Amino acid sequence: MSIKSALWILVSITVLEVSPQELDYYSETYDDQGPLNCSTTETIKGGNVTYSEGGLEGSVMTYHCNPGKFPYPVSDRICGADGEWSPLRLPSGRLVSRPSCKDMMCPGQLQLDNGDFWPRDQWFPVGMTQSFSCHSGFSFHGSEKRNCTLSGEWTGTTPICRNHVFAASECRDPGIPPGAKRSGDRFQIGDKVTYRCQAGMHLLGSAERVCLENKEWSGSSPWCQAPQTFDTPSSVAAAMAGSLAGVMDVLSPDSKKKNVSRSFARSFLVAEVSRMNVYILLDTSGSIKKDKFELARNATIALIRKLDSYDVQLNFHVLSFASETIDIVSILDTDISGDSDWVIKTLMKFDYHSHGRKTGTNLYSALENVMNTISFLSENRNKNRFNETQNIIIIETDGYSNTGKKPEAALDRIRSLLGYSTTQHDQTHEKLLDVYVFGVGEQVNKDELNSLASKKSGERHFFVVEDFGLLGEVFNSIISDKSVTMCGIAQEDITEDQMLDGLKAYTRPWHVNLISIEWPRDKLHCTGSIVSQNWVLTAAHCFGKVNTSRVPSQLKIQYGGGEVDGSRVITHPDYNSLKLKGRNVSEFYDYDVALVETKQKIPLSWEARPICLPCTIAASRAMKKINSTCEQHREELLSQTVTTAFFIHKSRERKQTHIHLKNQRPACVEKARLTLTKPTNVSLDEYVTENFLCSGGTANYQDGISCKGDSGGSLYLQKRKRFFQVGVLSWGTINVCEIQLKMSKADARDFHIDLFKLMPWLKQHLGKDIQFLP
Repeated sequence: MSIKSALWILVSITVLEVSPQELDYYSETYDDQGPLNCSTTETIKGGNVTYSEGGLEGSVMTYHCNPGKFPYPVSDRICGADGEWSPLRLPSGRLVSRPSCKDMMCPGQLQLDNGDFWPRDQWFPVGMTQSFSCHSGFSFHGSEKRNCTLSGEWTGTTPICRNHVFAASECRDPGIPPGAKRSGDRFQIGDKVTYRCQAGMHLLGSAERVCLENKEWSGSSPWCQAPQTFDTPSSVAAAMAGSLAGVMDVLSPDSKKKNVSRSFARSFLVAEVSRMNVYILLDTSGSIKKDKFELARNATIALIRKLDSYDVQLNFHVLSFASETIDIVSILDTDISGDSDWVIKTLMKFDYHSHGRKTGTNLYSALENVMNTISFLSENRNKNRFNETQNIIIIETDGYSNTGKKPEAALDRIRSLLGYSTTQHDQTHEKLLDVYVFGVGEQVNKDELNSLASKKSGERHFFVVEDFGLLGEVFNSIISDKSVTMCGIAQEDITEDQMLDGLKAYTRPWHVNLISIEWPRDKLHCTGSIVSQNWVLTAAHCFGKVNTSRVPSQLKIQYGGGEVDGSRVITHPDYNSLKLKGRNVSEFYDYDVALVETKQKIPLSWEARPICLPCTIAASRAMKKINSTCEQHREELLSQTVTTAFFIHKSRERKQTHIHLKNQRPACVEKARLTLTKPTNVSLDEYVTENFLCSGGTANYQDGISCKGDSGGSLYLQKRKRFFQVGVLSWGTINVCEIQLKMSKADARDFHIDLFKLMPWLKQHLGKDIQFLP
């Protein structure tokens, strides 16, 4: 059996909606006296209350407070069978009668060796600032001022005062997070530092760190977290930069040559391995109500689609666990587990009630299932490249396993299978294993979950997320697209709140504008698409009426993050818009395509990256069609007689249209006859050659139509969350931006140069930068 190699991601998703004792209570039999409704007139001072299911048994009452405040002592309560809401208990267990909205607070900096800070308070309200400085002879690192935010987090980074004299045999000062005290001020190899948090906070990360021989600190950086604070998706993304994001990202060859930081070094591993097994463990225990499970399932599907968009070979293993474990998709069934669409379909069919009354939470059972699968793969390691696999576990749980053995025992056995020690507190050496843990909800057992997460130098593996509604957003954030150089990636997964905060969605990072002092400045002349860091694809008529290599004066290519100079123009040798002028056809746009070489490389980022070209190795990987042919690419992208596609209008807006192919093409092309205004013996097939794709005028759709200035832009499709260019916008029958009568738009059609027809020319000029199929 052929097994693709392994990244595994464990997603065990849980939130504590009742205590373990309550779970035991409900599992017992009792006299049914009929359902009792809970009160729906509860209040909280300074906030409001919402109810699910109108106060019926099992419904949830949620407290909401104004920004900068949080509900205390709990944020939600469950309606019991006795018609009473679950009790209000303080962390100490003591009962209280009324909830309240308390001010969100940030823990103060309590210690700064070799420096000063002001004010010297243990807690700071939202909006307050704490300032820092260093003593003479020490250099300041981090933020000199930090502000307490609405989420209870500080802006900026931890202040550190480092000695100007840095010994070759010592580690750098690892710093002290807000709310913590540190013991140990010697940083020679072998020296140890320990951390503790002020009362009421949890120490997460590594409580003890040792200066290693490579002059890096063991374990992960510690931080102190208050019970009412959660990690935001943006803070998760920042913390995981170069960690899980680095594992998924592929850096450019130039980046590999540079002295990049250690946190990015593991990115190279993916380029070499590019094989992953994804283990997804869904918690379906009694503490997960059906609506929460649906949110968790949708978030998991978003994660699957996101992972599947990367250039790695993936197989998925999906489990549901409660008291026992149920396989939804087995990774050993390679026909299904290697196809994300089938995995998602199978997951959607899974019945939430499959576990019946066995509603305990047995995380050990789920991890044991994974361990047994890894064991099988280990026994067949020569067939599935076991020693080359990237293994990643992501756990989302409340941490309250109430049945089965301790989950740490299963993780120890997994580590042993991979050849790693189970006794070391530092896992930086575990290059092929990462364990990320997400706690969901306010009642998570932070200490237990922290013990499960990997402890790696310079990385963070444990996060606490407020609710299931943020889960999908978190999954989109933790796998960063920022440093990805792969083709056809657009960063679109942002929320409305993120937009309001000023975060932009880069939906067309390949799109560029071409400008020159020779062209009118008041109108957009031509656009194009980035196909590599050195080349832009556009229309030949942007540069003249016939084939030319002349570069317009001061030609600039404007991309999302700046502009570069155009150094060379290559138009197709068969382009000649005057070719049919002697037969009364004033404009003829066959072979209307050009390449512009840039003088400087386009720096790749969220704002600028190439689109995928068909018939290339990169496109095969993006389609998950390894060893495919150019003909198979066309079948994958243009198999339908009416194919949904997009183009960029006025360099701002994505417009949807439809390409008409096969038996639908003649009717679309017929509208081009309207542009033959003079008597001519040129046939329609001569005028609109097979090199053109025709779009627009689709029945029951309002197709987008281009305007002047859109020329040269990409006609593209989306497959597996990746974007592929199939055409270059050349000309249209009607300039809809200038016509007065709306009814004329019915005859509007656009014509695009079909890139599949020009592959030999593209390969000739781009072959050194892009790997084309044989």
